[in-house]
Amino acid sequence: MGLPASRRFDQQVTAFASLDGSVVPLSAEVVEVRLPFRVPVATAKGTHRVRPFVLVRLECADLDGKVVTGWGECAALGDTTYDQEDVDAAWSVLTERFIPEVFSLAGREGRLPTPGDLGGSGSEIGRPMAYATVEMAVADAHLRAGDRSFAGLLGVEGRVIEPGAVLGLPTTAEQLSSDLVHLHASGFARVKIKIAPGLESLVERAVRPVAGSDLIVQLDANGAYGSDAAHRLEVLDDLGLACIEQPLGRDDLEGHCRLAAELVTPICLDESLDSPGRVVEAVEGGACSVVCVKPARLGGIAAALDVISWCDAHSVPWWIGGMFESDHARGVNRALSALSDRSLPGDLAPPQTYLGADLMESVPGAIDSDSGRLSLPVPTGPGMGPGPDPALVEPWVVRRMVLDVPGT
Repeated sequence: MGLPASRRFDQQVTAFASLDGSVVPLSAEVVEVRLPFRVPVATAKGTHRVRPFVLVRLECADLDGKVVTGWGECAALGDTTYDQEDVDAAWSVLTERFIPEVFSLAGREGRLPTPGDLGGSGSEIGRPMAYATVEMAVADAHLRAGDRSFAGLLGVEGRVIEPGAVLGLPTTAEQLSSDLVHLHASGFARVKIKIAPGLESLVERAVRPVAGSDLIVQLDANGAYGSDAAHRLEVLDDLGLACIEQPLGRDDLEGHCRLAAELVTPICLDESLDSPGRVVEAVEGGACSVVCVKPARLGGIAAALDVISWCDAHSVPWWIGGMFESDHARGVNRALSALSDRSLPGDLAPPQTYLGADLMESVPGAIDSDSGRLSLPVPTGPGMGPGPDPALVEPWVVRRMVLDVPGT
């Protein structure tokens, strides 16, 4: 479901959907890599020690025979603790359905389809992250063929963003307090803390000393709370938190409406918002007043642009959520975050702060001498941003499949 674009963004929405670099696909390579986390990431739903990625490398040729490569990165995790779409499910639908459909469309049209030609978000079959991967690869190929950048298409070239950091479930108030001080000193504009029932007093003790400072703090429950959420969370309600993210289950919009009415702290939704239409339903129904925009969960860049457009037009604060991406997809998210001054600091910390290895050389950030805040540049150059470096990808590959265009 698409949303009416605000006047401010209608040009970007249309330009992205109609990208056409006049290329034809030759083949697609799908690989899975597994990168280590620097420190295990604990959430209310489980602990992650390794970050798997499914990558799509789409090889195309322009009218002069020049080879152009488009990269897509899948955000699906290695298990279903966040979403029903894990790496194995994404792999299957990419290799068996979505990539063959791109080849079929190319055969009928005589060229690689535009992002708008792809015709969906994958949400109808529960595979929006896999769909977003193909959309990213297709858009990347078109942009590279035209020597254009995603940032340029959005009108955000040259901008910088202030990233937020993410902390897993805390174990002690002392350690959490130390982490907050360290991240603040490192220039992060915002810190998001994972929380679960029973940790409220611990979090309160660590956060209260920084309440009222220029450090933005928010919590993320990953749907861990139940009917007693208001009673449990009230101890945190006077801390001036930016929001509490996804306190209840993903399908419990009514429960979130009741909780929002009982707490002063704004409610933000993440897992519940799996389509642009669901965003409108949640905000207009009172289930949340802040929106976490995750392109992969929404079904791609086009869907994310729809949501950003709608939020901006309706004065709804939003921020770009993270899925512990490599710097390729994280760079795409930085460009989206730079679209509007209504954007809050998102989950955009440099990958070297959470991954033990990356798929490309990361662009370093800089500390602003006046504010003391860390800033990161929006990616430059052709394509969605700098693509993965095959030499850095190869050591971490655990499986691969090559799909050729039928008849080639």
